[in-house]
Amino acid sequence: MNKLSQPPIYTIHDTDFIVDIDKQVLRDAQRPDHEISFVNDMKDMGSHYLLNYDIVEKTCTPAVLDPLTWLSFHIPPLIELDPAGMAEKYGVPQSEFKGKTDFDVIVDQDALYLRRQGILPHIDIAGEAFIVDLRLHELRHQQYFFPVLSLKSFELTNDGWNYEAFYHPVMKQVVAIDAKLTEFPEGVIKIRIPNEIGLDPVETARQYGMDERELLRRFPIQKDLKAEVIPLSETHIPALIRRNREQLLQEHQEIARRIKPRIRPKF
Repeated sequence: MNKLSQPPIYTIHDTDFIVDIDKQVLRDAQRPDHEISFVNDMKDMGSHYLLNYDIVEKTCTPAVLDPLTWLSFHIPPLIELDPAGMAEKYGVPQSEFKGKTDFDVIVDQDALYLRRQGILPHIDIAGEAFIVDLRLHELRHQQYFFPVLSLKSFELTNDGWNYEAFYHPVMKQVVAIDAKLTEFPEGVIKIRIPNEIGLDPVETARQYGMDERELLRRFPIQKDLKAEVIPLSETHIPALIRRNREQLLQEHQEIARRIKPRIRPKF
């Protein structure tokens, strides 16, 4: 959506809600912390969503708490609430919306079909394609099927959304960094890749017993996966080199002090 344009407003009973296609929620215009999720709080009926809504509390409810205040509403799909924003975000022309559901637009149907046919995702790592196989927790070189990068050799980032590792593009292997390093390791880069959900949401849903459609609504299949290359200057390597050099200098000075004669001979 164009950041300069105002998001659409949808009114439920007497309350205005801002349509947020990025989060797939209706956000109370007067209470920004109050959101109604299209994924979690509504039932997707295809042509519309079914929402159980308390008109007094102005919130959704999974069950009828008070028949006098509870009403059931049919909420239009996002492609009707914000067609321009949906077209821009997902790259589907509005002219192609007819006969489609939100799921059809949000999730690339061709990519989903191929994945369900057993075609595994691919990810570009330093210019070479690797096959993502979450069943075996590994990334296999597409052309040679070797070497294999085990996901267990990667480290999960603090936020849990990515894996990182030091990688040697020529060797095509994840490598360990020498703790006593005093120079930048030759030919080594650091890469960052998505976690399992980002790599293959379909297989992730299968392995963890999650609802596939719900997961794909939140995390659609990414067709052009590519590892991010992180400059070593932005890692802990410079600090490690500096610390090791300082320690090495101190050791040399200490050795020099120990072997220095206490009394110089007179000639």
